[in-house]
Amino acid sequence: MAPEERHEQLLDAVLDVIVEQGVHKVSIDTVAKRAGVSRPVIYSQFSDSDQLLRASLEREEAAVAAQMSAVVPQAQPTERADRAMVQSLDNFLSAVLAAPQRWRAVFQLADSSTPAFRRRVERGRNALIAAFTTFVQTATPSAQQGSVDAELTGRLLSAVFWEAGRIVLSEPEAFPPQRIHDYAQTFIPALPGFHDQART
Repeated sequence: MAPEERHEQLLDAVLDVIVEQGVHKVSIDTVAKRAGVSRPVIYSQFSDSDQLLRASLEREEAAVAAQMSAVVPQAQPTERADRAMVQSLDNFLSAVLAAPQRWRAVFQLADSSTPAFRRRVERGRNALIAAFTTFVQTATPSAQQGSVDAELTGRLLSAVFWEAGRIVLSEPEAFPPQRIHDYAQTFIPALPGFHDQART
């Protein structure tokens, strides 16, 4: 196996260990066992388990950022904001389902007892809140007029996306993407800022 392929294989194994056993179980031994390789194979790529874990988290963080850049809606003068936000939610769920192990790890790390891991996830969530807040400010006339709290709306939307991502993975039979989409089509147009535009 080429060094680059081996590198990715080991980082995939780290991700599996995080999801299946918890982030604190990441070690040279657990990753070697999960990847089906010997300890020297891992040491040929990484100096210790800390470097291995850091490399995995950095890879997944970059991948999440790339996925999310395609999720956040852009304000278009000809498009209703509620429809753009529902489409954004659809895109988010597609991103989660396209990389389920990555997102399971993200949701797990958000509840980690280790502040450093939680901060990694919070950075991404705060960026999402900021993007949604900007969207509400620019895409809804009520927010532009100051009659709607765009930041609180952005936070609410972020919470909805987050929970939808969790349940589409943890309870796929009860909460398939179509069920979430159908609910979003009634819920999002009723939000302050979106409501007036949805009635026109």
